[in-house]
Amino acid sequence: MKTGPSVGVFLLVAALAGIVQSARADHRWDRDDARVEQYRDGPCRVKEITDYGYYRKVVRCPGGRGKTWRRGDWHRDYRDGPCRIRIDASREVFDKERVCRTRDRYRD
Repeated sequence: MKTGPSVGVFLLVAALAGIVQSARADHRWDRDDARVEQYRDGPCRVKEITDYGYYRKVVRCPGGRGKTWRRGDWHRDYRDGPCRIRIDASREVFDKERVCRTRDRYRD
């Protein structure tokens, strides 16, 4: 048996594996790491949404039972470095949103 065809097949398989691996490696930098988590905290339902430069947390407490934020309806906007933070609260819903920007625009 000659070793020439075996070596040729091995090199062909190695080259194809390298191409496939490099194609998979290109997706590491897509920053498509958006995530949505939903869970319960006592009687409240919590939903957290995260993405590159974006974070949002919504807490819903039916009837206002189990809430941990202060009473009444209120709203607050402020900046923390390059990030804009917005908080909305009511009797049953607490919503916190954080959007960070780079140089000229907000990160998406």
